[in-house]
Amino acid sequence: MDNESIKKTIANNIAWYRKQNKLTQAELAAKINYSDKSISKWERAEGLPDICVLSSMAELFGVTVDDFLRGENEPKPMKGYPNTQRIIIPMMAMGLVWLVAAILFFSATVFLPELDRAWLIIIYAVPLSCIVSMVFAELWWPIIPRILSASALIWSLSVCCFLTFPMHRMATIFIIAGILQILTLLWYTNIAGKRKRSK
Repeated sequence: MDNESIKKTIANNIAWYRKQNKLTQAELAAKINYSDKSISKWERAEGLPDICVLSSMAELFGVTVDDFLRGENEPKPMKGYPNTQRIIIPMMAMGLVWLVAAILFFSATVFLPELDRAWLIIIYAVPLSCIVSMVFAELWWPIIPRILSASALIWSLSVCCFLTFPMHRMATIFIIAGILQILTLLWYTNIAGKRKRSK
């Protein structure tokens, strides 16, 4: 297989898997943090994505990198359920956080009835869920869900601190949260900018 054949094979397979997954070039680009111009260039066989990008697309489509080298007459594996799993697995993990919080809350109300702030157990389940969401966002999701998960963690932790220590001065926690929010946006904007420049 010469260079041109490899380019054409990979180009055809990127287009095929993208269409099978009902994605536009722009939607695929957003999912792998690239520009739609790059996708278009690859599908016209005018360039090749690097191995890291091919790996990201393979993971997204539920195939292997080798599957992008399959010829036109070779059967292509159909996508399984990786995208569904990327929603179900985080939801199950967050569900476990809420289940544990509910059990702890129930136990506190039954065995420690004098504990008048047991409801804080439920409140603290929110930032714990955000941590779970952040982990999976970093593993599987594009930049917007990562920003949203990090932002939700910042503000939910601030609310938890404010409710746990109900002092007038604790309102300053929201100023800290605002600064952290700005830093988070700058951080992820910087990451996105670096990826675009590397293309």
